[in-house]
Amino acid sequence: MPPYGWKFGRRWHGYYVETEISRENVEAAVKALLAKARKGEAWTSPCCGVRHFPILVDTNIVGHLWEDVDLSALEVSAFWSGPFGVKAELASQGRVVGMVWVNIE
Repeated sequence: MPPYGWKFGRRWHGYYVETEISRENVEAAVKALLAKARKGEAWTSPCCGVRHFPILVDTNIVGHLWEDVDLSALEVSAFWSGPFGVKAELASQGRVVGMVWVNIE
């Protein structure tokens, strides 16, 4: 099977994804992840004053929020795949409020 397409990382390092990942699979994986996730303790970045809320599953950080929103109200905005999984934007009321990383099998 030919590769789906080239993806380029930092400093011209290339890799390719062998199959196209469907939006339905990503949305299902994110919903399943958020169902067992919780928000961690908020912290503020000292350099630019942005407030962060880590998204935790057990003790692992799987994503971040920049606003204090309910995890069950989030939906997937855009996503892209890389060599280590899929990174998805989390949106609330049409605005991107965070990111999460998931593995699609």
